[in-house]
Amino acid sequence: MYRGSGRSAVAAACLTLTLAGAATVAEAGWSRVPGGLRLDGEVKAIDYGAFLHHFEAAMLEEPRYAPIAIWLAGSGGDEAAALRIADILATAQGHGVRLATVMAQGHACDGACSILYALGDEQIASASGTGLIPSR
Repeated sequence: MYRGSGRSAVAAACLTLTLAGAATVAEAGWSRVPGGLRLDGEVKAIDYGAFLHHFEAAMLEEPRYAPIAIWLAGSGGDEAAALRIADILATAQGHGVRLATVMAQGHACDGACSILYALGDEQIASASGTGLIPSR
């Protein structure tokens, strides 16, 4: 399965998530969102099954040539769990899946979170003032 570049699809997903999801407070862990999946809170080993479920759903449901957006709305966490997830993401990329990692507005991304952020074929910081991307 090959997913070509689809920056406009990622931008549309970012806008959709920002507008539709801004009023909704998500629970900690992985969740399925328009355009991909989102991590709220720290990377945790206990959430690995939820990650697999939502990532597989995103690969099946998102447009074929659009990258899958992975929203990171938290910081840090279990680095071993992040490396395990990174292995799955890298394997998918090896089979043609494109990833767009998105740092959610107002969140920092360090430690385990930065491992996941670095994997994106496209890396998007939706706001300045985060821990990983310097303010402009």
